[in-house]
Amino acid sequence: MALKALIIGGGAGGTTLALALHRIGVEAVVYERDSDSAAYEGHLLSLGSNGLDALRALDVELDGAPIPRLPTYSGSGKRIGTLYNNAASETAPTSLLICRGTLERTLRELCAERGVRIEYGKELASCTVGDEGATAVFTDGTTAEGDVIVGADGAHSRVRRSLFPQSADASYTGVLGLGGRSLPGTVEPTPGECVTSFGYEGHFSYHVEADRGVQWLAFAPRQEPAGPDDDTTEKEWKEWLLDVYGRDMPAIREIITNATGPIDIRPMERLPKPPARHRGRGVLIGDACAITGRIGAGTALAMEDAVVLAQCLRDIDSPERAFATYQELRTPRVDKVVKWGEMNAKPVKVRTPWGMHLRDLFGPLLMKWMPSLVSMDWLYGHHIDWQQTVRPKD
Repeated sequence: MALKALIIGGGAGGTTLALALHRIGVEAVVYERDSDSAAYEGHLLSLGSNGLDALRALDVELDGAPIPRLPTYSGSGKRIGTLYNNAASETAPTSLLICRGTLERTLRELCAERGVRIEYGKELASCTVGDEGATAVFTDGTTAEGDVIVGADGAHSRVRRSLFPQSADASYTGVLGLGGRSLPGTVEPTPGECVTSFGYEGHFSYHVEADRGVQWLAFAPRQEPAGPDDDTTEKEWKEWLLDVYGRDMPAIREIITNATGPIDIRPMERLPKPPARHRGRGVLIGDACAITGRIGAGTALAMEDAVVLAQCLRDIDSPERAFATYQELRTPRVDKVVKWGEMNAKPVKVRTPWGMHLRDLFGPLLMKWMPSLVSMDWLYGHHIDWQQTVRPKD
């Protein structure tokens, strides 16, 4: 199908889609709001086997720290079990730890190598879709026209607002995601593992590299979100984190104390399900239409969306029918992942040492008696067969 696709959003989902469309001969142009910042690292992501499998269909391989296992502790420091952060199949790629900035930079560089154009500093104001095409209007006064427009522009998608003006926007859940790096200390290296703690007030995960430098990620409750204009200093964030995790195991307090460089802050949000994933010549992928509530899981899901959407456009003779088929193929899986994410997104507070003792006592039993808590193959083992022909859903 000879098409020109306007992709709004140059994150992992948008660039994966651009690479997939390029592979099937569709002209794709990516419009990214921000400048191309090579120094940006951002949150640490646990990118699951399912996302890496979607990239593999496009001959894309990533470098990162393999983490098939998540040793799990309570806030007291008691080991309560191991979660498996990987597909069960031995042929599936191994889940990786990778910084968001590193991931986005890698995919953007691949776009450049393969001849896909990315325009930076292009913030969408609005878009319109008609029977024969779509038009994007940017805040700098310029416009772009194409046969289809794809909203890969995240939780506050302006493409979604244009397609479905009455749909609700994303809202803050009361939990912040914070990520950063820490100087080497006394905590031992954790090859192949990302340690996870369910603390008194929040979740905390960390990976210790060979030189004992640490990459870490925290999910902590906070009444007010931290927006782009937040003026909290790094010192103040560290003090706040030490207060949140002050009763948790000593390794966490050491890692927070040794934190260095910028702390990346990301409010965790929820999004009411929009009326559909598409309207006319416009379609949505990733967080623009569904938020999982888990950093990393949403990125992998957006990559899956991108590959399946490209398959539908490759095999189905009209964009509208391709979009309808894409929606039918993706909705059941995405709904399941979103429900799982919502169940696990907000840390369960433990207010007393006695409450933590109960967690220490029953946590290992739950992980032993409920294998579904341990094995996440339904999530990470998802495979997209790129060679399979997609049939329209009539």
